[in-house]
Amino acid sequence: MTESSDNKTKILAVDDSRVMRRAISKILSTQYTVIEAEHGEDAWSLLEHHKDIQVIFTDLSMPYLDGYGLLERIRSSEDDKIASLPVIIITGKEDDDQAKMEALEKGADDFIAKPFDKAQLFARAQSHIKFEETSKKLSETADKLEKQAAIDELTGLGSQRYFEKAAEEHISSLIRHKGYCCLLRIDIDNFNQLFIKHGKQVADDVIKTIGICLNQHVRKEDMAARVGLAKFALFLNYTNLNKAEILAQRIVDEIPTRKLTTKEFSFTASAGIFEPEITSNTTYKEIMEQTEACLNQAIDQGGSQLVSKTQLPAIELDSVEPLTIEQAMHLLEQGEADEVKPHLDHLYEQLKPLLILFTQILKK
Repeated sequence: MTESSDNKTKILAVDDSRVMRRAISKILSTQYTVIEAEHGEDAWSLLEHHKDIQVIFTDLSMPYLDGYGLLERIRSSEDDKIASLPVIIITGKEDDDQAKMEALEKGADDFIAKPFDKAQLFARAQSHIKFEETSKKLSETADKLEKQAAIDELTGLGSQRYFEKAAEEHISSLIRHKGYCCLLRIDIDNFNQLFIKHGKQVADDVIKTIGICLNQHVRKEDMAARVGLAKFALFLNYTNLNKAEILAQRIVDEIPTRKLTTKEFSFTASAGIFEPEITSNTTYKEIMEQTEACLNQAIDQGGSQLVSKTQLPAIELDSVEPLTIEQAMHLLEQGEADEVKPHLDHLYEQLKPLLILFTQILKK
């Protein structure tokens, strides 16, 4: 087994015949780094330790782990890079059409027959290396586009598309875990007039400034996004209406004090909050519509206002619904121990049978 330490593209040659491995290495080493393996187990170990291998040439008949077994292991790998590697099968006279068909079914990309000449071997290597490099670039481009689609370039907040998808996922989780939330919408007051009077550069500065403000106030478990030209939204996970109102009022009060980089003048924003009752029928669309209604009321009141609404039924202060163990654990993970303390007696009663069993086991 040999390995070059240069930066050339790496090819893995797998064959129990040292003569065959040497032949492949001699032909391809002028342009590529060829790593040799005597059998499938040897090859698999190399693949796990050398992530820059780009093409595999392998024989079918080998001891320990043959070519079929190596193919199956490669294609079922949890490492996407390994699973997608081009595998070229080296076939001999003993390998009939049935053998090739089985190799194809297990994921082979190509075949090359013994004996092969220099031009044929180079052609196979170059073809699959170019394909692998092109696929990698396409994958990187797709990842980049997906990331760009999730982030609003001007503010650094989430995009509308990202927000809608993520909010739906959060709502599904809240339904399963009997959680709660609030949705907050914020609009820049009189933005169209601001745009016409001061121009696009200043308008963009206003939008960017509010983005900075929201980023500074949002918690890591919440989501903040720009959902329109001058429209923003915050999904506040496990936040009751009282806390949401405190946060929103702080933002509304702070926005007029923010300084722009392009021009000195004051601007304001209005906010609407909706606290839904989470049920199996709760939808993102419904929550957003209710939140928009609150926001429109705030705007109608003259701007720089906050209007909120809850869907939860009115309850007596001494009849607050007790927390479940799951809700309590989530609050503790978020650093909300004060929210849990009033429910400790009830939580203890829920855990008491488990604690008794645990004590009995320890005594044995």
